[in-house]
This record gives sequence, structure tokens and C-alpha cells, in this order.
Amino acid sequence: MGVAKIRTNEQGATQFLETAHFLEALANFANLLEKHEQVINDLNVYPVPDSDTGTNSLLTIRAGLAGQLTPELGLGDAAGQVGALASAGAMGNSGVILAQYLVGLASVLPDKATQQDWASALKVASQVARAAVLSPEEGTMLTVAQAALVALPSESFESYFRQIQIEVRASLVSTQEMLPALKLAEVVDAGGVVITLLHDSFAQAIGVITDPLEILPRSGLVEKYDGSKFEVMFSVSCNLETKESLEKILLTLGDSIALAGTQPNFTVHVHSNDPSGVIEACERLVELSDIRIIEFGS
Repeated sequence: MGVAKIRTNEQGATQFLETAHFLEALANFANLLEKHEQVINDLNVYPVPDSDTGTNSLLTIRAGLAGQLTPELGLGDAAGQVGALASAGAMGNSGVILAQYLVGLASVLPDKATQQDWASALKVASQVARAAVLSPEEGTMLTVAQAALVALPSESFESYFRQIQIEVRASLVSTQEMLPALKLAEVVDAGGVVITLLHDSFAQAIGVITDPLEILPRSGLVEKYDGSKFEVMFSVSCNLETKESLEKILLTLGDSIALAGTQPNFTVHVHSNDPSGVIEACERLVELSDIRIIEFGS
């Protein structure tokens, strides 16, 4: 992947966030996920202690970066391509939410972004990611994503991104006190670590130097899991009315429901004790493809 010249003013400060920054940030993000994949998996105790958040997030961002991405693309176009590919290749609950965060981010980005453009994109990204989860909880990656909005555009991109890091990292620490499963296991939210590493990667891409995120391993107990036994994922092509009908059906058949993508292409994720029932009910509404069923603990 080539790197375009990054525009700076006479003092060397970044003037605009451009495609070159974005692609460098996501390459850094993929590297950080690969480096910390196992420790993030070990932190994964909510909503299901299935130890796959690091792996699923890594596979999702790799899918997002699998297209023909060059710095010559406009920022919005490049981000849109990443979001679409990440949605199509999303793995697990964390992957679906991460993909939808990227979709939201891309939806309002221009060819090059000012600080205010980026602040607006982060707000939409947080909203879109939250809307993808039918029963959102605080203390998750959604909480950490929301924390990025506390930081306000500043005198420079560098100071603005540094403040985002501060807010996001503080929110990550707070997740341990928000959910009983995290408190018992003495961990922060695994998905929250993913979002924090994403924002660290954007800061690094414009030259912000901070200490690497310290990810402490799990030290407590994992509470006994007695929820749904299967994870079901599939893809559909449909209009928004059919998507809403799918959501209503899924609410009667499972939990941890999340949908990624933009009309007409969506990736659906649900936990259920009756995967066959989920598939049969949804097939009455729309054709399903790329059906994946995983039994937790298998």
C-alpha cells in the first residue's frame, strides 16, 4: 500500500485528515489487533465468554482492508469501501459492531476532513453502531465509542486526537464497574479494547506519540454462562421494511442481536438456543446466504 504525501502547514501540524492517514491508521489497527489478539480473547467474558473478540475483530478489519484501496481515493470513498467490506466479512458480535462503526464513520466523511468533519463522523459512527444492536448495554464497546465524542476540536489535529485517546482510555477503564460479568472477572470490556486501539491507531497515524495501551490480563473468575448456546450469522439483501421485520422476529428467537451493513446488503448476528428455528423463520421473509452457526464452547 503506497502512502501519499500528508499535508501539513508551515509548522508541520496536520491540516486535514486524508485517505493516507486513514489507511495507515487501519493498517496500524490490524497490526495491533494481531499483536494483542490472544489477550483480547482472554478478556472476552461478555455477553458470552467465548474468547473470540480479538480474533473476530481482526478478521473483520482484514476483510475491510481487502479491497483496492489507494491514497488517491477520497477519504469518504475509501472509508465507505472499508465499511462495506468489513460488514460483508464481519465475524461475531464485536465484528458486526466494529463494521457498523466504520460504516457510520464513512457515511459523512468528505474527500478530506477537518477536525469538525471528524467530530461529526465520530458522532454518526457512535449512533450507527448503537442502532445496530437491538438491546444495547453500557459497559461495552458502545460506551467507549461514545466517549470519543467528549473530546472537542482543538488548536490542532494532534491535540484533538490526543484528547480523544484520553477520553476513550478513561472510558475503557470504567467499563469494569458497569457490568457484573466484567467486575467478577476483573477485566475491562474486550470490545472496548478494540475501539480504544482503533483510536490509538488514528492518533499514531498523524504523529501523536503516547504510551502504548496497557492491556491487563484477566485475573478474576468468569461467571457461569447459562445463556444461548449458539451463535447464528447470515447475510441478506433486502429493503429497510424487510430488515425491520427480521429484527422483530429475531427479538422473539434470541439475544445479542446486531445487524451491520447498508441497504440492501446486511449481515445479521444473533445468539439463540434454536438456530434451525432462526433460519427457518427468517427464510420465510427473505433469502439467506453465507449462513454460519457456531456452538459456544465447541
